[in-house]
Amino acid sequence: MEQDLLALLDELEGFLSDAGRIPLTGKLMVGEEDVFEIIDRLRRAIPETLHQAQRTNRERERLMQQAREEGEAIVQEARAYSDKLVRESAISQRAQEEADRILDEARRVSREIRVGAREYADDLLEKVEQSIHKVLTIVRQGRQELGPSAGEAQAAATVGMEDEAHR
Repeated sequence: MEQDLLALLDELEGFLSDAGRIPLTGKLMVGEEDVFEIIDRLRRAIPETLHQAQRTNRERERLMQQAREEGEAIVQEARAYSDKLVRESAISQRAQEEADRILDEARRVSREIRVGAREYADDLLEKVEQSIHKVLTIVRQGRQELGPSAGEAQAAATVGMEDEAHR
């Protein structure tokens, strides 16, 4: 179509180049019917060329719109993915903070339990020590009440038994 239009324009140009000139006027002498026939053919060719150009332009616009929509969809998808990563990062950060808080609390409780266990053990050992001290005091008092003769009597009894055993 475009070639038809260009060919017609070339034909018109050739026709005008070959036309006779009117001396001293700079005007051309052309056959009216020939010029109108080329113009009619140009008119018929122009609408088709315009329609083709319009179709091409509409197709270009459609492709541009499609590219814009796809570009916007890609941008939206990238934003959504970015937001997701940010949320996951925030969730991970909150989880790490919570884990750190739980560990700190566990360490604190562990220290309290160790300190409490040591205090309990120390109190228990102190009570055992006091009980042993009381028992030792009672044993010493009992020995003192028995006096030195009890120890000597026991030693003599042991010697006496040995003598009888030898007889």
